[in-house]
Amino acid sequence: MTARTGAHLLVHALVGAGVPHLFSLSGNQILSVYDATIEQPISILHTRHEAGAVHMADAWGRLTERPGVALVTAGPGHLNAISALYGALMSESPVVLLSGHAPQGQAGRGAFQEIDQVGAARPVTKAAWRVESATSMGEDMARALIIAARGRPGPVHLSLPGDLLEAKVADAPAPAAAAHGHEPTLVPDVTIAQVLELLERARRPLIVVGPAMARAARGAAVAALSRATGIPALPVESPRGLNDPWLHMAANIFAQADAVLLLGKRLDYGLRFGDAGVFAADRRIIQVDWDAAALASDARVQLAIVADPARVAERLTAEAAGHRWTHAAWGDEVRVARAAVPASWAALRGATSRPIHPLRVAVALQPLLDQGAILVADGGEFGQWIQAGCEAGTRLINGPSGSIGSAIPMALGARAAHPDRLVIAALGDGTFGFHAFELDTALRHGLPVVVVVGNDARWNAEHQLQLQHYGAERTIGCELRPTRYDQVAAALGAHAEHVEYPGDLDAALARAIASGRPACINVTIDGAPAPTYRAGAGSH
Repeated sequence: MTARTGAHLLVHALVGAGVPHLFSLSGNQILSVYDATIEQPISILHTRHEAGAVHMADAWGRLTERPGVALVTAGPGHLNAISALYGALMSESPVVLLSGHAPQGQAGRGAFQEIDQVGAARPVTKAAWRVESATSMGEDMARALIIAARGRPGPVHLSLPGDLLEAKVADAPAPAAAAHGHEPTLVPDVTIAQVLELLERARRPLIVVGPAMARAARGAAVAALSRATGIPALPVESPRGLNDPWLHMAANIFAQADAVLLLGKRLDYGLRFGDAGVFAADRRIIQVDWDAAALASDARVQLAIVADPARVAERLTAEAAGHRWTHAAWGDEVRVARAAVPASWAALRGATSRPIHPLRVAVALQPLLDQGAILVADGGEFGQWIQAGCEAGTRLINGPSGSIGSAIPMALGARAAHPDRLVIAALGDGTFGFHAFELDTALRHGLPVVVVVGNDARWNAEHQLQLQHYGAERTIGCELRPTRYDQVAAALGAHAEHVEYPGDLDAALARAIASGRPACINVTIDGAPAPTYRAGAGSH
């Protein structure tokens, strides 16, 4: 293959792998990459903050299961992007962060914006390295895409020295095809038989899956296994772990499980490390994970398998017919619990009082979700209420990292991945301040999303924790102004609505959608603490 510069090799590798977009913020060291994209079938969606670019790539990766690629500049630009990589890592999202880098020829001499970018990225990535040769630029790019998607999906970082991007390269080897999988580890038939026997003998078996296994592609294998055996399956992908608001009353089911099949789910804080009281005292745990390092190393796990969890689920489904399954009633019990909510919610959903309860906002959103809208729900108390009160066929949440602020850029990434579907972002007023200016990005790139801001004029999650742990007389540092965030959005050119009465929600949503523009609906809400279902559990 012939190319003019290292940047051209990089772009050709991206195009060859079928990457249609770069989510990016420009800067000195990556302008050669921008130039190399001209007349190539790859677009640059340029953002207002580097973290926003990574959040957009994260949403793309989760929804398509193909790596989303973010491109930022060196030094401060790279560091701005790092925090967003942590969210992608914990949500097991295939992302590649490309960062410009100080020239290789000036390494160690105090070059402009020279820092150890690889060292900074390594704790929040599956792999991170600096490209060492202009001629290997395409090969490195292809390798990064493969690693991001292979096994447990996750972020990968490449640092790109500016002089290598600009170096003239006459000929270079064609990069390997960026396959999105890998050869599965073969699990012996006897091991598959052991798993099935343990599950068959149990009275209340439960399948628990992590973030990647809960998404559509791998989730289909889990659903098939659940249908074949009658064993219920539940995801644990919330920062609140077993107190995930979406689980509803099923949050209390885990303690009854006497056999637990963990598919791509670590025994981490989300499962309270499998300590006493999490599952039944006589529980048997089977763990299947891509990585040996993720397997619990003590007696809590009776059977540990290093293999692709989706492939193992498929094997178990294929062999399930030869066993006697008696778990239909237990499965129904779990499903009923997952759908069950406190009786008090009925009044809250229909309330006409002011300020508006978050569940009343969820009621207004639900018809749109029933029609196929994608829900992006941020963290914080309002985000937790929306996660609890809404049922969406496709949704993105902030994930196990517990970070906030990603909803608006993630909504843009979702709209880029699904340009034919309505995307709704639900977030709190504090959260809005993180990436509000990505509404400008939405306008520039024609990505109409509807942003619903629950405005209670405070950092309510932290406020509720202070109330719980220190008392009302010792709350501090959580109050905000009741700012008209709709007016902020209007100043950027977005459609804007302000809602104070519950009866105005439906019409405001309809106008926002009909506008065909990015829209912001500022809703004055009651600062209610997020729902809790587990006995003895706090709000977090």
